[in-house]
Amino acid sequence: MTQTGPAVPLWEKATLREAAGTTLRPGGLKLTDRAFSLAAIPQHGRVLDVGCGLGTTVNHLNKIHLFETYGVDISMHQMKEAPMELGLSQANATRLPFASKSFDAVVCECVLSILPNMSQALTEFKRILTPSGTLIISDIIQRGPLNATGISDSCASNPIDAKRLNHELHIQGFRTTVQEDHSKVLTELAARLIFLGEKSITPKGSCCNKPGYMLLIAKVNDL
Repeated sequence: MTQTGPAVPLWEKATLREAAGTTLRPGGLKLTDRAFSLAAIPQHGRVLDVGCGLGTTVNHLNKIHLFETYGVDISMHQMKEAPMELGLSQANATRLPFASKSFDAVVCECVLSILPNMSQALTEFKRILTPSGTLIISDIIQRGPLNATGISDSCASNPIDAKRLNHELHIQGFRTTVQEDHSKVLTELAARLIFLGEKSITPKGSCCNKPGYMLLIAKVNDL
């Protein structure tokens, strides 16, 4: 009998890099720029990219927005491919190797939905943010039955319930200031992946229960 190894997650496949570029997510840097245009981060502020992948956002925020940006990711495979000069760290989102109240912003792009414990991650994000800090999340959201997403081995396998996320943020001491629907970028990326022959993309569900994509910005509510 032929044995197969563990499935390669979508974010480590060449097809996603071809379809989405090195950001490996819907919306790319255009959506990142949209988020930071709304977030009002202090000039030259300290930013942490949780789930930084290949470091594209870290590099962009440093060079274009002039922030002091750090990145962490749990994937050693992606750490090895990222530019060494970015100084990225391998770390778990629920055990970040940084001091409390040491960042002006945390950005988490298409990552929160794949974390095994969203509550623990949000607790850790709150811990490292300053009392006026900002949390930026872009991710897949649930708009119908979970078995109707049609995309496996990716953040679409476990879309976030937006109501639950907002409830968790409130419990953790955040207040949501921006929440936008950017589902079009998810549809566009899925179409490119299908065109490239990505087998994990199987169109399912109606227009009302396919997953969507959301940009959310929340502020620490300690002031």
